[in-house]
Amino acid sequence: MGKARNARGADEEKTMDLQAGVRVYQFVRDRQDDLRDEQHPEGHDAYVQSWRDAHELSQEYANAVQAGNISEARRCLDALMTMASQWKSHPDIPAATSAVRAAHDADLIPER
Repeated sequence: MGKARNARGADEEKTMDLQAGVRVYQFVRDRQDDLRDEQHPEGHDAYVQSWRDAHELSQEYANAVQAGNISEARRCLDALMTMASQWKSHPDIPAATSAVRAAHDADLIPER
């Protein structure tokens, strides 16, 4: 168990850089802008709140990465990925999301 977690943790640390959060945040922002421009599906206030939530998560992620707090960085990036998941088939979804999602999903698989 320890070796598997340590190896995964080392790989995960490599994906936890400032640019990973920026890429996911920018992707979410771009999709939010698409939604806003297309139809304001839940009204302007809901759009603004969604944008603020994504921006706040991006800032929290950057602060956590800078502080070396991998668990907090992972939480923030996971939350951004959840926001981005509605566009998972979009051609511009950042590659970092796939790598981090794979690491996240590995936690759900029982170890032997």
